[in-house]
Amino acid sequence: MEKLTWKCPKCGYTFESEAGQAPPETCAGCKESCQFVNVTCYTPDCGFQGQDPRLGKPGS
Repeated sequence: MEKLTWKCPKCGYTFESEAGQAPPETCAGCKESCQFVNVTCYTPDCGFQGQDPRLGKPGS
């Protein structure tokens, strides 16, 4: 199954989940309620896997 990479827009915390699984309502990094942004790579530049480097590095 495909993995998705999510990023908290408030603190930058990132994590992966299975496709079709919604991100949590509360961030594990900053403990705030947030709307996670899907930063999964969908281009050949990063091999269609992991986080798109144009959207920042994991954990930053």
